[in-house]
Amino acid sequence: MRRRFAAFGRRVWLGCLLGGLAWLAVCAVLPASLPAAGPFDGRLLVAALLLIPATGLPGWWLRRQADTLVRDHARALAGARRIERDRELRDLLERLPDGTLLVTGGQVRHANAACAAAFGYPGSMTGVAVATLVADEDRAAFDALLSDPEHMSAALAPRMRRQDATGFRASLTASRTRYEDTECVLVVLRDLSEVERMRDALAASNAELRALAARMFTLQEDERRAISRELHDDVGQSVTAMKLAAGSALVETDALRRRDDLEDIATLADATIERLRDISVLLRPPQLDALGLEAALRAHAERQLRNAALQAEVEVATLARRPAREVEQACFRIAQEALTNIVRHARASRVALRLYEDAGALCLHVGDDGVGFPDATPKGLGLVIMRERAQSVGGHLDAASSRTGGTRIEARLPYDVQAAP
Repeated sequence: MRRRFAAFGRRVWLGCLLGGLAWLAVCAVLPASLPAAGPFDGRLLVAALLLIPATGLPGWWLRRQADTLVRDHARALAGARRIERDRELRDLLERLPDGTLLVTGGQVRHANAACAAAFGYPGSMTGVAVATLVADEDRAAFDALLSDPEHMSAALAPRMRRQDATGFRASLTASRTRYEDTECVLVVLRDLSEVERMRDALAASNAELRALAARMFTLQEDERRAISRELHDDVGQSVTAMKLAAGSALVETDALRRRDDLEDIATLADATIERLRDISVLLRPPQLDALGLEAALRAHAERQLRNAALQAEVEVATLARRPAREVEQACFRIAQEALTNIVRHARASRVALRLYEDAGALCLHVGDDGVGFPDATPKGLGLVIMRERAQSVGGHLDAASSRTGGTRIEARLPYDVQAAP
């Protein structure tokens, strides 16, 4: 602008100079024989009359130049404001976490990086036909959104199409705006893939929890029934036999037979005590309370794998400190469930159980070389129960399986109970 005003000043000076020179030239060429007009010289009168166009024409020309300069300046300012507004709009759209599209004439005028990433475009999407970005079954609703965005009462969730022809669900809202001095439709796109994944995961988790609750109820009833049967059939019969032997000893007059009856009572009492100890260990191992997790795991592995014809590798490290009671119980039950599944279903020849500490966390590993899961995908209610036990104390559990490498269970638990993630 400074250069334009300087040029305008030079034009004014030049116009004044030319007007003065023209007037002097006219005065010089006027003939001296012009008659006098009244008290004034005729030459002076003619020169005065010619001075009017000599000064008016440069003035008119200078006014035209000034008007042109003002219009150019106004257009330059409007263009600068538009460029600055478009730049601010682009910067704003690039900062948005959601995808944004500026659409005009059925084509993409501008798309931010988040939108290009959502549709799988490595670079700019400028010039891409918007019809290729939406699935065929939802194209009519998408066109209606672009044609009249103000009257769409709710956000659309059509099926969109990536560059590689894969689809994803997206939530769309639109409004009219101007970009680069052109009417455009601004479309804000939010990818719902993660939302749908979380929804499906939540639905699967709820289904697992319902199945777990039903299974837990069934297991409780089965466990109570088994304990009742054990007490009635085994312990009850032993107590009944001891009662009969005691009654026989009371009426027996022969000292030798009385001694045999008392020995039978002692034998039955020892067997009953051993059976009650087995039931008690099954419900709650005494080593877990008295000696801690390490001793309980060693004793349980030895007891469960003793008659299973398995080559066992048990490595239980000495922990830096004793975990919380709930953590000990969760870790023990996970190991118990894993070993039970191996003995019953894995058809393995080797089993490994390791307990160790890593970065301040308690780590449990149970693996085998058996047949694994049918489709090499660890699943089932037993795995759900183990995972829930780990999560209940703030830990997590991973499982891997293959048809040739067996199954591996990895649990990572804190020393103290934490809120479940």
